[in-house]
Amino acid sequence: MVPTLNEELGIRRVLEDIPKGSVVLVVDGGSTDKTIEVAKQYRAIVIEQRFGRGKGCGVRTGMEYFLSTDYDILCIIDGDGSNDPRELPKMIEALENANAEVVLGSRIRGKREKGVMDPFTIFSNLIVSLLLGLRFLRIFTDVQTGYWAFSRKAIETLYPDLKAKGFEIEMEIFVLTFGAGLKCIEVPVIYKKRLGKTKFRLSLRFRNFGYLVYYLLRSLWA
Repeated sequence: MVPTLNEELGIRRVLEDIPKGSVVLVVDGGSTDKTIEVAKQYRAIVIEQRFGRGKGCGVRTGMEYFLSTDYDILCIIDGDGSNDPRELPKMIEALENANAEVVLGSRIRGKREKGVMDPFTIFSNLIVSLLLGLRFLRIFTDVQTGYWAFSRKAIETLYPDLKAKGFEIEMEIFVLTFGAGLKCIEVPVIYKKRLGKTKFRLSLRFRNFGYLVYYLLRSLWA
C-alpha cells in the first residue's frame, strides 16, 4: 500500500521497483498532479482516502481496504521514492522468520544516501524512537519510518483503534502494537533522497514531540 499526495515523480520509481506479483494499492489524498495517472499506468489499484486529509487517513483507508480482501500480509511504503521497494521480500521474510506481527524498516540502521537526513532529523527520530521503545522496555531507532509490514492479525487488531490523521500515525501504530501485545521488530532499510517536494515541514517535526508526550501518556493510561 502506497499513500500518496502529489507524488508523480516518486510514485513512478516506487512502482517500477516493486517485486513482480505484488498487488499494489495506491491510496490517494487528493493529488492535483499526475500521481493517479501514473499509478494506473502501472496497473495499481487506486482509491481515494477517507476520514479526512493527512497521511494517517490514507494509511487507515488502506488498512480498511486490506481487511475487505483475503490477503495475509500488508506492507506500507512511502510514495516519494525514498524507500526501496526491492527490500519488500526482506521485510516479509523478517515478519515470517521472527514470528512477528509487525516489522518496521529503520532508516537509521540502514544505508542512507549522503545528505538524505540532516543531523537534527536523525537526532529527533532517535529521541522519539528511544523514548517510545523504552516505555515498553525495548530499543528501537526509527519509529517514524514510512516502511512497514504487517500480518493480517496485526491489521485486524490495530485498525479499530487507529485515530491519527497526520504523520503521527506511525507513533500511534507503534504504541498500539505493544499495547496489544503484538510482537514488533525492526530491520535496517536503504533510504534514498525523495523525488519531489517534501510535505514534512520543520514545524511538524516539533509538533511530533508533542505527540510523543501524548502517546507516552496514552500508553500509560491504557
